[in-house]
Amino acid sequence: MTSPTKGGDPLEPPPRAQEHTGARVHPTKGGDPLEPPPRAQEHTGARVHPTKGDNPLEPPPRAQEHTGARVLISVVIPVYNTRPYLAECLDSVLAQDLSPGELEVVAVDDGSTDGSGELLDAYAERHRNLSVIHQANSGWPGRPRNVGRAASRGEYVFFADSDDCLAPDALRAMYDFAVKHGSDVVVPKVVPLDGPARPSSLWRRTRVDAELPRVIQTLGPWKLFRREYLDEQDIWFPEGKRRLEDGIFVTRAYVTARRVSVLADNGYYRKRDQPDQGNLSSTPVDPEDFASSIAAMIEIVRRHCPDEAVADAVVTTLYRRKALKWFLPDRFPRYRPELRETWIRVIRNLQDTHVPPRLDALLPLVPRTRSVLVRRGEVAALVSLGAAQHAGRPLEAVLVGRSLELRVPGLATRPALTIAPGFRLVPAEASPGVLTAAAVRSRAVAGVVRLLRPVVRRTRWGRRFWAQVRRMLRKPRNWQTWPRGGKRQYLRLR
Repeated sequence: MTSPTKGGDPLEPPPRAQEHTGARVHPTKGGDPLEPPPRAQEHTGARVHPTKGDNPLEPPPRAQEHTGARVLISVVIPVYNTRPYLAECLDSVLAQDLSPGELEVVAVDDGSTDGSGELLDAYAERHRNLSVIHQANSGWPGRPRNVGRAASRGEYVFFADSDDCLAPDALRAMYDFAVKHGSDVVVPKVVPLDGPARPSSLWRRTRVDAELPRVIQTLGPWKLFRREYLDEQDIWFPEGKRRLEDGIFVTRAYVTARRVSVLADNGYYRKRDQPDQGNLSSTPVDPEDFASSIAAMIEIVRRHCPDEAVADAVVTTLYRRKALKWFLPDRFPRYRPELRETWIRVIRNLQDTHVPPRLDALLPLVPRTRSVLVRRGEVAALVSLGAAQHAGRPLEAVLVGRSLELRVPGLATRPALTIAPGFRLVPAEASPGVLTAAAVRSRAVAGVVRLLRPVVRRTRWGRRFWAQVRRMLRKPRNWQTWPRGGKRQYLRLR
C-alpha cells in the first residue's frame, strides 16, 4: 500500500497520483427484508468518483487492467462519519498480502458530513483498486453494503466496517481456507482492536464444518462469502432503517450454506469498541422494530433448518442473546417505567409467537429465570433482581425439602414461581418455610459467633483464631448450586 507523504495532508494526492476511473453502481434492493428485493431496481442518488458522465452500469476497468490477474476478493466498506478511524481501516485493507489485481476495495460513502468522503477520494487517487461511490444518506448500513456488493467483481466478498481493521494476512488466509475446503462462508476470529479479548468457545479452534448452534453466536457481517453462492440464494441485506439487518443477512447465509467454517488460528478481524457511537446505526432502539427483526431471524431458521432439535438450539441462542439481553442487570433497572412495560410487552409477544415455554429448558439457570419472569409479566421482580445483581448484593435462598427457594422482592406470583425442577422463586415478604434441624443448628452457630466475635478480637491470639474461623465459615459468593442439608445460603446470580 502506498501511504500518505510523511508530514503531509492525507487529503492531498502524491505527485504520481494515478488516474481514478469510475466504478459501476448496480441496482440495489428494497421491500420485504425476508424476500430479496428486485435486483433490477434503479439505484439513484449515487455518484462514482471522480469521472463525470460515465455510465454507472459499465463495469469499471479497475484492478485487472494493469495486472491481468482475476479479482479474488472484493472488500465492501460502508462509510458514514467515521473520519477519525477511516484511514486506519483503509490502510489495513490495502496492506493485505494480495496483489492489487487480486484485491478490490469498494467504499460506499453514505452521505458523510465529516470529511470521510473527501478522504476516500484521496485514497482512490493513489490506489487503482479502490473504488468510491457517493450516495445520499440512506440512514442504515444495508443499502451501502448492497450497492458496494453489486459494484464489485471478486470471487469472494468480505464486508468490513469503516472503523475496524484487518490483520495483514487476514484476506489471504480466509481465501486459501475457503478454496481448500469449499466453504461458502468463512467466519474469521474477531478480537478487540484495543484491550484483551473475552474468552469465547467459538474461537477455541478452527472448524471446517461449524455447528449452526455455535456459529449463530456471531451475526456481524464481517465474514467472507462466496459470491456465486450469494447470487444463487439471492441473499441481500434488508434496506431502510431495520435493526439487525446484518443478523437477518447472516442468519439466512448460515442456514442455506453448504459449508460454514470458522477460522480461529489468529485474530483476523479487529473490532473497535467505539465509545462515541458515530456509526450508521447508533440511534435509539425501537423495541417493536428490534423484536420484529428477531422474529424474522427465527422464521428464517424454522423455514430452512429441517432438524427440529438443531432449530430449537439456534432459536434459543438467538432468543437469549438478542431478546433477553434487554433485561440484564445493567439495563432493565435503569429504564423508565414506560420503557420497561414496552420491552416486557414486545418480548412477551415474541414468546407467544416464536419461543414456546419448552425452550426455556434449554437456557442456563439465570437466563431461564429472566425468561420465566418475562412470561409472567413480573416487572417489579425483574427490576429488584437486576438491581441486586448489579449492586453485587446476594439474594437470600433457603433450602426447603428438596427445593431451593430464592426470595425475590416485588414478586407478585403466589405462593411461588417455579423456574426449574428444584428451584423456585418466592416473594421476599413470604415465610421461607419450615427450617430443617440442620438449618436450626446453622442459626445457632451464627448466634454464638456474633456473641464471641467482640471478645476474641481484643487479643492477637483471638484475632488469629477469628481469621481462621472466618476462612472456614466464609459464605460462597458465586453460588448457583446448593449443598445437601438445610443450611441457609445466599445466592448471587450472574
